[in-house]
Amino acid sequence: MSKYNAKKVEYKGIVFDSTVECEYYQYLEKQKELGLIEHIELQPRFELLPKMYKQRKTEYVGDFGLWYDGELKLVIDVKGMPTPLARYKAKHFRYKYPNIKLMWVCKAPKYTGKQWITYEELIKARRERKKAK
Repeated sequence: MSKYNAKKVEYKGIVFDSTVECEYYQYLEKQKELGLIEHIELQPRFELLPKMYKQRKTEYVGDFGLWYDGELKLVIDVKGMPTPLARYKAKHFRYKYPNIKLMWVCKAPKYTGKQWITYEELIKARRERKKAK
């Protein structure tokens, strides 16, 4: 079991960190079949800081990298609840790789009725729901 009680799941020989991540991969597969995505890269790694002195390098590892027209254009992370470290690394990623969009997605049908939404949409929906109470 990994953090937040997520259980690893195997699908087509690929091990995912959670059921939700596996479900999002299946969603992406359908998008690829429709020709909307050229290639899905699993666990793309991006160096944020090189190895220095006696410290190891710092990396951002996304869940999925989506390729369009032969270029990596979008990195997707499936998040339930981002940690402070994830927020910090995302900020560095966006600064160092401005030509690659980073998007956090979550499964939140209870808030919006949609299957998949961005983390920003989830925060907005939660605020509006709290205001309505």
